[in-house]
Amino acid sequence: MFSFVKSMMWFIKKNWYFYVAIILVGISISLANLLPATIVSSLTDAIENNGITKGFILKNILLYYLLIMFLIYLVSTTKRVLQNRLKVRLYYALQVRYMENILVQDASFFEHFQAGDLLTRALGDVKSVNFSGSTRLLNIFSEFITIVVTFVAMLFISIPLTLFSVIPLPIIFFVNFYLKKKVKRNWREVREEASKMGNVVLESITNVRTIRAFSKEEENYQKNLKYSDQVYKIERRNLKLNVVFQPIFNSITAIATIIAYALGSYYILEKGMPLEKFVQFSIYLTMFASPLTNIGNLLNNFYQSLISADRINEVYDAKSSVLDSADAKPVNHIDTVEFRNFSFKYENDNFYVLKNINLTIKKGETLGIVGRTGSGKSTLVRQLVRQLPICKGELFVNGKFIEDFNQESVRSMISYVPQEHILFSRSVYQNVALGKADATSDEEIRHAIELADFAKDIDALPYGLDTIVGEYGVTLSGGQKQRLAIARAFLKNSDILILDDSLSAVDGTTEANIIKSLKEYRKNKTNIIVAHRLSAVMAADHIIVLDDGIIVEEGTHEELMKAKGWYYHQYLSQQMEDGE
Repeated sequence: MFSFVKSMMWFIKKNWYFYVAIILVGISISLANLLPATIVSSLTDAIENNGITKGFILKNILLYYLLIMFLIYLVSTTKRVLQNRLKVRLYYALQVRYMENILVQDASFFEHFQAGDLLTRALGDVKSVNFSGSTRLLNIFSEFITIVVTFVAMLFISIPLTLFSVIPLPIIFFVNFYLKKKVKRNWREVREEASKMGNVVLESITNVRTIRAFSKEEENYQKNLKYSDQVYKIERRNLKLNVVFQPIFNSITAIATIIAYALGSYYILEKGMPLEKFVQFSIYLTMFASPLTNIGNLLNNFYQSLISADRINEVYDAKSSVLDSADAKPVNHIDTVEFRNFSFKYENDNFYVLKNINLTIKKGETLGIVGRTGSGKSTLVRQLVRQLPICKGELFVNGKFIEDFNQESVRSMISYVPQEHILFSRSVYQNVALGKADATSDEEIRHAIELADFAKDIDALPYGLDTIVGEYGVTLSGGQKQRLAIARAFLKNSDILILDDSLSAVDGTTEANIIKSLKEYRKNKTNIIVAHRLSAVMAADHIIVLDDGIIVEEGTHEELMKAKGWYYHQYLSQQMEDGE
């Protein structure tokens, strides 16, 4: 419990007044709940001494009882309202903090955490932690207050009777202590299997067309069924623990009640204990035993939340490997980029993907990057948008280390169109408008679409610019997705534009139109084109050829053709293919 509270301190410190108010109201409820027993005691005394009258019942019983019930209702409602407000606040804070931590992570983070796993944590684990942090934890504390208050009230009636009656009740805590490890282990397995199932479900949804294309529906169904069955079996094992041990709590309470009645009868007959005091004691004993049983159930569920908290903290505690210097400043423009003796390898690899890269990119230049598949082209450009950490060597922007500038400002100066053309389930207009943070006009949107040679497709869409493209652009072809992503980059019109193999799905004519727009519209700005089709980089001011992470050739198109290396042979091969 203490570790859970410690992990929640960032929220508790900010909302301490809610917790204090709920605790004070909880104490008030515990004290108010003692009052009905005094009324029953006075009624028992009146019955025993033949003091029952109509006025006594109306004044001392009904009136007081109604006032006490109203008081209990008032404080209970206040507690419920405060807890609900706290619950909403905590859920919002947990979700915001969760998303903020995800959005600042680099590529290595998403190698450890899959999308389905992150989604499962965001929905299931955050909800569990929210319930414990706002309700369950405070309920445990309230039940504990009730135990203390009623125990003290029982001692005032009879110390020996109290001590003998409560002897069996602490067994509940020993049972819970025994259950703790089992519950936590089972719940961790439940959440881990739920994450695996979430990954499988998400893969099934996002790749449904591929599954159908290869007639893998039944195989995919069985795969989903397998993970669902595993979650069900572990969850059922967890429920069995509750089924087995819940009656134990009730039995222990029953034993305590039997002891109380047996000793109470003895004290009434032999010790002259007043009947009304024993009746009052019996009510307090029930009030004392009930919270113990409730705490047993609450702790059982709370142990599950501890596992959920650990799973969320794994995301909260994840640190990005892409770091800025301590005094990082914003960059307002990018004139030059220089890689100096630059090498890079991924976290789990034993080899360098990029090796001793020396490259300078000046403002207004168009750089072409080509090479075999897996030669390191995308890894090189991803360094500019700060997706990967710097391992070895130096990367300069405007003559200064890139770490001297904060990441957000560097990214704001770059328009990046990755290989995976990501579109959102919004309209064509809204997907393009994402490229510019501030307000954009219809003229700017249409101009960007024309530059990306997408205007010719608008009329074919059911609702033109208002057509919803579906999740991941499912309603569009591969070429349409690429051009829509390029239009978004044209709209941003940053100092640097990076097209990472973003022309692979368009035909030769469309490619030529986009390259023409690139030369005219971005004449004085820097452009980087990564391509497999060499026609996309022929007009570039400078072209580099990567092979196994090394720059093996560089120059203009004409210079590389004269060198008759890989570029020359690849160009001839592609020309022959186009001729066919």
